[in-house]
Amino acid sequence: MARGAVYFAGMAKTQLRDLIRSRLRQRKLDEAFEDDLISDLIAEKHYYCSVHSLRPSQFRMTYRPGGGYDFYGNFDPKGWHKVSWAQCLAPRNQNDWIESALRLASAPFLAARRHAFPVCERCGLLASTEVDHVSPEFQEIAREAMLQMSASEFHEAFGGFDWWSEEPFTLPADNSALLYTLHAHQSVTLQAVCKDCHLRNAADRKARKKVST
Repeated sequence: MARGAVYFAGMAKTQLRDLIRSRLRQRKLDEAFEDDLISDLIAEKHYYCSVHSLRPSQFRMTYRPGGGYDFYGNFDPKGWHKVSWAQCLAPRNQNDWIESALRLASAPFLAARRHAFPVCERCGLLASTEVDHVSPEFQEIAREAMLQMSASEFHEAFGGFDWWSEEPFTLPADNSALLYTLHAHQSVTLQAVCKDCHLRNAADRKARKKVST
């Protein structure tokens, strides 16, 4: 799609995003409200709702610890369920779901690193709040992991997908990508860092890649 092309309701994606954000800023947390534009957008463009003829009648936003909000739609007769209007503008593909499952599987390794190093390993001053995949980067692990998956494994991974479940999307225990990721984390170089140092690490990697090219 060409940049700035009309995407929905006569608007380009950027216009639509800005309009929805401005409308939501007028709403309070936990307030139930109706918005035909968002309802129609989800009904037509959401990866799941659009193919199952689902249109939410109401919405509400709830506080998300750490900042931001969780967005819920009321889908009669099933009731309230978390739904993302933003994913209607930037839909997730299968690889995005696989990567999120692999991140979830790697969480215990990251938690262990933070527990072992409660102070940022880079600056040595602030508390470590995040964990950086120094080498290899997580995206590298995920890309290689997904290359291990067969077509049948992709089918199996999504065959039992239940959008209505509140449980996060996960992979079968014997999935090749999952096994590769778990094995990779036995030798990956991790660093427990504060938020600023995590950003500095990312900037340093970007600079090194630019120099190498």
